Amino acid sequence: MTAVTRPSVRAATVRDAAALAAIHVRSWQAAYAGLLPQDYLDRLDTPDRIERWQRTLSATDWSRSGVMVVHPGRELLGFARFGPTRDEDDNDGKVGEIRAIYLLPEAWGQGIGKRLMCIALARITAAGYSQATLWVLQSNARARRFYETGGWVHDGGLKCDDSLGFPMHEVRYRKQLS
Repeated sequence: MTAVTRPSVRAATVRDAAALAAIHVRSWQAAYAGLLPQDYLDRLDTPDRIERWQRTLSATDWSRSGVMVVHPGRELLGFARFGPTRDEDDNDGKVGEIRAIYLLPEAWGQGIGKRLMCIALARITAAGYSQATLWVLQSNARARRFYETGGWVHDGGLKCDDSLGFPMHEVRYRKQLS
C-alpha cells in the first residue's frame, strides 16, 4: 500500500458495520499474534462481529460517545471508538475513554493512527471531557510506544480481564485534555 498523506475521518454509520468487523478481526489477528492465544485469534470471525457492530452503532449516544472511521477513499482503514469512562474510580462526566483504536495492518506506520487519535480526542474534548483514558494489553509494546509518543502516561491502573477465557493483563493510560 502506498503512503496516504491526509485520509478523511468521519463518524461511522450502521452501513460501516461489515467493514468495522473486518478491520477489528484483521487488526486483532496481526496486533496480538504472540500476545494472545493463537487458537483464539484463528477463531475470530468477521460475520460474528457484524451484528455486534450494527447494535453498537444503532445504540450510540452520539453526544457523549462515538465511532470515527478513517479512509483515504471508499475503503475504511481503521476506527476509533470512544465514550464515557467505564472505570469505577473515575468520573464518567469528566473522563472519556478511548475504548478501541484499530487500523488494518497495511496502514500501520503511516501516521494514519495518529490522525485518527487526534480527531477522536478532539471529539472527546468537544463532548466536555477534561481527561481521556485507555486500556492497553501490558505486553503490547508497539501500542504502548504509540500512546507514549502521543503524550499518554501510564497512570498506575492495572486490571486482568479474563472474559475471553484467558487472562489479559492491561494497563491504563491517561491524557489531560485542553
